Amino acid sequence: ENFPGDVIHSSSYKSGKSYSGKNVLVVGSGNSGMEIAYDLATHGANTSIVIRSPVCTRTIYFHWVHERKFLV
Repeated sequence: ENFPGDVIHSSSYKSGKSYSGKNVLVVGSGNSGMEIAYDLATHGANTSIVIRSPVCTRTIYFHWVHERKFLV
């Protein structure tokens, strides 16, 4: 109610261009939230993410096993 900034749902998000140089809070760490946070950060927004539960992240490296097959 009293927040003076913009509040939008992920379904209305288009690009991080207009948020460059601004402080932005992304609520949620689902696929959309993480992709939006990444896009905002790459467009120069000071991006923070708030989540309800801990998140496990890891890097997956793909290795070629045979032609057109991957081993994770």
